Amino acid sequence: MNEHRDVNIMDQDTVKARLGKPNRYLRPKDTAAALTALFWEEFELSRAVLGWVPAVKEFETKGQTARFGYLHNQHAKLLYARTGELPGPSLEKQPPPAYVREAFERSSLAPSEAAFFAGYTVMLRRLYDGYEALQYKLDPILDAPTLDVLRMIVLDRQAMLTWAHDQIFFAGSDNAAIAEEVAAWQRYVDQVWHCYDRQAPRESGSTIQWPIHPEVEAFGPVPSDSAWNAERFPIHIFTGQYKTAYEDPSMSVLHDSIKQMHYINATEMGAAESLCYLYYGAQLLPKPFYFDLARHLWDEVRHCQMGVRRLEQMGYTTSQFKYFKGSPGKGLQDLAAEWFPDMYAGLTMVAEPCSFIKKRKSAEQFWNFDDGLSAIHCEFDMADERMHVDFGKVWGPELYKQINNIITAAEMSERARIRRIEELGAASTDEEARKIAKNFPGFCGLSTVELNYSNY
Repeated sequence: MNEHRDVNIMDQDTVKARLGKPNRYLRPKDTAAALTALFWEEFELSRAVLGWVPAVKEFETKGQTARFGYLHNQHAKLLYARTGELPGPSLEKQPPPAYVREAFERSSLAPSEAAFFAGYTVMLRRLYDGYEALQYKLDPILDAPTLDVLRMIVLDRQAMLTWAHDQIFFAGSDNAAIAEEVAAWQRYVDQVWHCYDRQAPRESGSTIQWPIHPEVEAFGPVPSDSAWNAERFPIHIFTGQYKTAYEDPSMSVLHDSIKQMHYINATEMGAAESLCYLYYGAQLLPKPFYFDLARHLWDEVRHCQMGVRRLEQMGYTTSQFKYFKGSPGKGLQDLAAEWFPDMYAGLTMVAEPCSFIKKRKSAEQFWNFDDGLSAIHCEFDMADERMHVDFGKVWGPELYKQINNIITAAEMSERARIRRIEELGAASTDEEARKIAKNFPGFCGLSTVELNYSNY
């Protein structure tokens, strides 16, 4: 009797030691630890998948890959929120475990698009097996909030697995060499995760004996030059004759029409690709940065898809227009550190805020032309991009801090505008450039091209 009275004031480990009975229930800190492990796997998988978006060639596949990378990010966001409600170390202060990142990087450095998707299916199945195993350990009442989170995440399971499998099946169905490459890569990724599961470090400083990496050249993630179907989506070559975006009339058969707005949307895969490089390359920023960036990236993909869809609905083909890639043209290891914040500032502080007037006018005129769908396109686009500008005000300065260049949101905005003015050659002195940059309507008049709103 005294034995059990003493047990009531002991911690759980002492209880188990004294009574010799294993505890089948998870404590809150145990649940938090399990969710933290799943968070890092979702986060690193989002990084691998979004990093592969520029390496995917076909438009539809590129868009769906971006969609899945965004979903993995949103799964991580759900896990992040739930762990914040439980006791234990804050995820916000944790870097990714080195062995977890290495496992995902090894598995994603594939020699081809089809090989990557083969490895992706291995990683995906393993991840969802982990979710399923955890579900069976959770008490339906004590851990109901966690079970609700897991149920939301598991909703995407079948769609992801089916789609990823289809990419492998059709890629190798008529080509024996591709089929063998895919099978070989899948065997390697299986070996990576077998080693991971057997040897995953339990203490800092321990290492994993990884399998020998195949002697292949990685096609992705984040290639120096993004893959692209140039027959369906011809690439615009900048000649220097036109400095303002979309000024060259050869880019679009709609350059003298309000429907040019749909073409502009259709080019936004380039912006999405640029943000993929940022998502993959940015290190150790606050976790909400990655949640906001993934949303921004996915919105750019959506805008591109809605532009392409509307052009095709109107009877045009994508080959009648020209497009932009988002790849920087050199390897990440050779990029100047400033490329990342400069690109992000240019997008969120120049391109997007300067588009509001044009999109508002377009929406009004589309309504006047009795084209409600086109008007609503513009309205959703504006709603998204207002949010992106807010993201930029928060995270732009944080990105500059990454390169020891502390800057306020206002300074970042002005610097991005001055950089654009210099590119346009619109000012002869630094003082003149600063004056133009402070006059926002005037600056946007220099930086963008007006549409012919009267011509449908």
